[in-house]
Amino acid sequence: MTKRYFYQIAGLTLEIKVPKGIDIISLLPSFSSFSMAENEASTGDCVIELVNQRSASRIGSEKLLSDVSEVWGDRFRFFETNMGYRTVIQRDDNQDLCVMDSRKDFSRSSIYFSDSEPISMSVLSWLTMMVFGQACLPHNVILVHASAVRVNGRAYAFLGKSGTGKSTHSRLWLENISGTELLNDDNPAVRLEEDGKIWLYGTPWSGKTSCYKNIKVQLGAFIRLKQATYNRFLPLTGLEAFISVMPSCTAIRWNKMLFQEMNNTLEEMIRQVHVATLECLPNREAVQYCYENLLNINTNSNTK
Repeated sequence: MTKRYFYQIAGLTLEIKVPKGIDIISLLPSFSSFSMAENEASTGDCVIELVNQRSASRIGSEKLLSDVSEVWGDRFRFFETNMGYRTVIQRDDNQDLCVMDSRKDFSRSSIYFSDSEPISMSVLSWLTMMVFGQACLPHNVILVHASAVRVNGRAYAFLGKSGTGKSTHSRLWLENISGTELLNDDNPAVRLEEDGKIWLYGTPWSGKTSCYKNIKVQLGAFIRLKQATYNRFLPLTGLEAFISVMPSCTAIRWNKMLFQEMNNTLEEMIRQVHVATLECLPNREAVQYCYENLLNINTNSNTK
């Protein structure tokens, strides 16, 4: 017997099918505020099925695309197959811990586990994020590696390489800019709506910070942080803006169709939303300087 669970994330429906005996609520506690009643949902835009099977069947035409992951290190394998893609997470002894097969567009995926190797919270949440991050792209939605805050009715997404200080910068906003609220601290979603407006959505994936808010706020700007010994705010436009934001967007480069969907959506987004680089110190002055510059460009702009 299979039970279906539905979640609304960035306006899309994620459906998770699980066999009897699997407590999905305990496995995915960060998803609770995104839950939908079954009678409120139709077939999911993205469907993930958990399959209680000792191992996935062998595929003779697997092509290894990647064997390293920022999260799983060298325990990660990602293959292209005739039907789509296969994701493998291994144990320390190089035996398969979890195998997932996905269609080319990631609209449907199956995760295989066994009673002797039950799926863990961290593995399921990460695989779900990976799948959703690809399946959402044809719907003008992009998962962005960022820390995001809301102030004065606008959302601001702070981008940067791991260790740049995105979370620290958001925390400094909370401490120094009155009325600031943390929206997500790792993987918010941005969506290009039919009316042309860009909205930032909270998601169930927020890194080490428990911030799982099912809300959306109109996006005011993307700001790429760079560590420096001074504070400088540099507005970007055109290709410079695109190149600044694109590395923080979730899309696998091997799928040309999905990668192009992401590029097309992002290209339109940067026409509508301000983009800037903030070279800064991790201090109060940097936050105040950034805030004042954002107020200025939003006040003086009639096109964004």
